[in-house]
Amino acid sequence: MKKNAQQNTPRVMEHPISFMHSLFGRLFLSSLVLTFVPVGVSLYVLPPAVIKPTSLLVLFFFILLFALSFSFVFSQSIARPIAVLTEALRRLHAGDYNVRASINRKDEIGQLARFFYATVDTLLETHKRDAALSDIKSQFVTVAAHQLRTPLSGMKWTLRLLLDGDMGGKLSEKQHDFLQQGYQATERMIRLVNDFLDISRIEEGRFGFHFKKIRIRAVIQKAVDDVRILAEAQDVSLAFQNTNVPEDLEIIADEERVYTATSNMLDNAIRYNTAGGDVTVVVALKDDMLEVRVTDTGIGIPASEQPKIFSRFYRASNAVRRQTEGSGLGLYIVRNIIRRHGGEVGFSSMEGKGTEFYFTLPVKEDFIRNQNLPPAMSEAA
Repeated sequence: MKKNAQQNTPRVMEHPISFMHSLFGRLFLSSLVLTFVPVGVSLYVLPPAVIKPTSLLVLFFFILLFALSFSFVFSQSIARPIAVLTEALRRLHAGDYNVRASINRKDEIGQLARFFYATVDTLLETHKRDAALSDIKSQFVTVAAHQLRTPLSGMKWTLRLLLDGDMGGKLSEKQHDFLQQGYQATERMIRLVNDFLDISRIEEGRFGFHFKKIRIRAVIQKAVDDVRILAEAQDVSLAFQNTNVPEDLEIIADEERVYTATSNMLDNAIRYNTAGGDVTVVVALKDDMLEVRVTDTGIGIPASEQPKIFSRFYRASNAVRRQTEGSGLGLYIVRNIIRRHGGEVGFSSMEGKGTEFYFTLPVKEDFIRNQNLPPAMSEAA
């Protein structure tokens, strides 16, 4: 939870504060001036005969020493507690709710510190409660998904047997259509259950990866070929373009996860498209990265909603109005998969015009994080 909070927290740009602009510097100089002004006035008023040069030098030295000491102590007494609170706020902004500092003062700064740490305690309690609720929700989703997947799989294969005529003989056209709708609905439910399981594994850190050398072009091509039936059913034209990726190019990646990420992008491009629309998949090598772009001519994403598009369960308002099927989990899963591979995910979109999603994967082995790699491959990477 803390790691996610740090990732989702917007970064604050910090600039060094010069001495003249700092609170300590202003207090120090102000105290110094206020100490010397009365002394200077007194020296100006006194007759020259009263003041001896030697006495004046000694007096000036002691006044300077007193002024510097007083100014430093006075400035530190105000500026230091504020600096401590600033550091505490910086840590709080980074997701550390266990910030504490000893500021034992009875003035306004002490009151500010007490209110600040009381607020931190409230935030910490809220954070712990949210974490506990998130754990309960994840456990419930995991258990429910596991319990649903087995009967759904049984229903799916039973319906498949009926559709193939292996049970009950030949079906009428009306019966076939009715069973086909049930079969497709069951497949959608199984996909949704699998998405829920993937989300739970991601949140619990159990979304396993098995890295090995794979022919990446073949993986992307398979994902494209497997959604052609869906594209035809949606009356969407699907094209695959290879710019400069050799057929035998191998990278270190999890084949199943990369296939899932590509399929999720393609599924969105097809389902959120319009009848007679186009989907184009382009793979290309750019420097040390493999880039995959999926461009569609669909409904697009409203500009105001684009920052939330990778959030869990989020679906754009224009997609919901169309009652298009979807769980809002696909892109969240895609981003987690690609980032774990050391790549990036991005998109550009215009509502009513279409969307282009892309992801990159490192080609060089030294870009890959070595977790879960076999020992020999870890040394190579």
